[in-house]
Amino acid sequence: MTPADYAPPSWLDQTPLIYKQWLQRQAMLVTKRDRKRGGSYRVKDAMDAIHAAAHRSAGIDPYDGQPMNGPLLGANNQSLSSSAKADQLASIKRCPTVKHARGALICDFEIMSRQTADAKGEMTAEEYLEHCRAVVQFRGEHSFAVAVDARKD
Repeated sequence: MTPADYAPPSWLDQTPLIYKQWLQRQAMLVTKRDRKRGGSYRVKDAMDAIHAAAHRSAGIDPYDGQPMNGPLLGANNQSLSSSAKADQLASIKRCPTVKHARGALICDFEIMSRQTADAKGEMTAEEYLEHCRAVVQFRGEHSFAVAVDARKD
């Protein structure tokens, strides 16, 4: 794939330049992190895999089904007013980010919101979904006050 082949998916609503910069930054981050853990793929391989994942995602978080906020990739904080910055910070949780699809140190990625990525951490999809089910079950059986009281003990 040549650099000209990295056309952004339409759901991101980004220029090719902003998209390519995001793609390169994400590929560098995951490659560097994975090399420390024993991964051996190249940045170019990561760029290709992330690019494919971005086109597969259609802008919907694969875990919560909510739309991601692709236009935030190119937001320029310097030109925003303080109230606009506060709004942007509140919506950044829906900004797309990259995570391993299966948790393995291979070029197999998925795009999800930062909110989901932060909650999922390093869990596999199965572990994360099991955890979510446990949370929903607990919340269905207990009020929030019970959970707060339990933390005080």
